[in-house]
Amino acid sequence: MKDNMKKIFLLFFCLIFYSVFSQDITMYLDEGDELISKNKFSDAENTFRKGLKESPGNPILKSQLALTLINQDKNDEAEKVIGEILALQPEFTAALWYGGINNFNKKVSDFRKAISYFEKAYPLIDVSSPQYFAVNYYIGRSYRKLLYREGLNYNEVDRMLETYKKYIELQPNAEDLIDAKSFVKKVEEKRPGKNVGKWIITTEQNVEELINKKID
Repeated sequence: MKDNMKKIFLLFFCLIFYSVFSQDITMYLDEGDELISKNKFSDAENTFRKGLKESPGNPILKSQLALTLINQDKNDEAEKVIGEILALQPEFTAALWYGGINNFNKKVSDFRKAISYFEKAYPLIDVSSPQYFAVNYYIGRSYRKLLYREGLNYNEVDRMLETYKKYIELQPNAEDLIDAKSFVKKVEEKRPGKNVGKWIITTEQNVEELINKKID
């Protein structure tokens, strides 16, 4: 997924929730999101922090603040802000989404944590929205990374295939379609049975090299 497409998904959720909150914060949201669109993330951060002084704890302002922090590679700070939102509103979709993005994209990715966030957001996302194919992409891609990094159990491979196939179905013109289809085909051909505790592919270039960790 290209960077510009990722930014569309990052910004989408704020638009959904604007009507829920009072008009006194919209100027901060509008100004901050305009700055984000210009890649002025530090200025946007300051704008959202000003808004939070007037509306402390506002989840949309805090979510957009987290987004600015993510884009400045302030991942630990973003995680803290996201945690504060979810402590009060565990199903706040924007915070769950940004939590997934934060852990997927940070320098040392935490793909399992990203999956946890995305899976919590999954049932909250409208299946007709662009975010639905995106959440399938991110879950499938995260599991793919883990398959090469630490291995997956049988059920995790199932979920990886399920989400990757859904992504392929919903994005027939995706730039990575050939790669995605090829990966799914190879996994279906090579995956071991349920008796294997974890399945690890040692390199992305050579799916023939497998390490099977048997259940004790």
